[in-house]
Amino acid sequence: MPTVKDVAKRAGVSVATVSRVLNNSEKVSEQTRQKVLKAIEELGFKPNLLARNFRKDKSNLILVILPTIANNYFARVVKGIEDTARKNGYGILLCTTQNSPEIAAEYLKLIERKQVDGAIIASAKIEIDFCKGLDTRRIVQACEFYPFLDTSYVAIDHKRAFYDVVEYLIKKGKKNILCAIGNEDIPSEFERKEGYRKALEENGLEFREENVIRCSYGWAELYEKLKNLCCLKKYDAIACSSDLMAVGAIKAAKALGLKIPDEFSVTGFDNIMMSRLYEPSITTVAQPMYSIGEKAAQILINTLESPDTFKKQKIILPHELKTRESA
Repeated sequence: MPTVKDVAKRAGVSVATVSRVLNNSEKVSEQTRQKVLKAIEELGFKPNLLARNFRKDKSNLILVILPTIANNYFARVVKGIEDTARKNGYGILLCTTQNSPEIAAEYLKLIERKQVDGAIIASAKIEIDFCKGLDTRRIVQACEFYPFLDTSYVAIDHKRAFYDVVEYLIKKGKKNILCAIGNEDIPSEFERKEGYRKALEENGLEFREENVIRCSYGWAELYEKLKNLCCLKKYDAIACSSDLMAVGAIKAAKALGLKIPDEFSVTGFDNIMMSRLYEPSITTVAQPMYSIGEKAAQILINTLESPDTFKKQKIILPHELKTRESA
């Protein structure tokens, strides 16, 4: 692969002159510029735009931090981010943390090093001790909001969304409703649990901590927990914090011979494609995944392009209950 030195040698100029041409400097005569451009074309030289941008303290890259890429939910969020970034001349750098705050903190250091211009944190777990000294103007939180990181954010009202789906189950005649959530250190999971509690209490039903099942967002762990729950048949529904959890709940109910939704109803959360294709199709809360990514990216880009007019934004997008066969 030809280098800047090769171009300089072919054009009969210095490396510094080639650099000036690449950066559209006015300190180069038109004759010299044409010689360099001709050498670039003849050699098929591809300038390292990223390295040039680093020297300008601007990378035109947005860091996107996710907990995992295994959940289809994030695909739509990232699509919204990427489409908006590309329209505005930015690329994205996608990183996953496996829910490690330490890994998230390491990635965020790329902002300080000027290797990325800013970051969108999409549900990745973070902790206050790892976020000191960050320029929060250059960070937007999406899907999730950690209050100690005082940034703009785009999300839904998780408490209200879970309230709505639990109240729907109650109106369907369900009285003994389980709740399956993830780690309550994640703000949205705590909010969903509170939505579950509020829906029960406002409809005259007792909230019991033992009816809250904590597990990962995939299907397998909840499947095993429910299948081995000897008293599952005394319950008539479960509200799950992800569509994949709902798949595990349906599989467990079927394994125990329960008829869905008559004897046992199941709801999910997110409205990923699987929720529509699974048998039975899953009643779920639809998050506007693409719009969350799109708006988060636009907020960040607006800040990067006009930092002097920065204004923190808190955007709550509407959710929608999708009623299907499972409840």
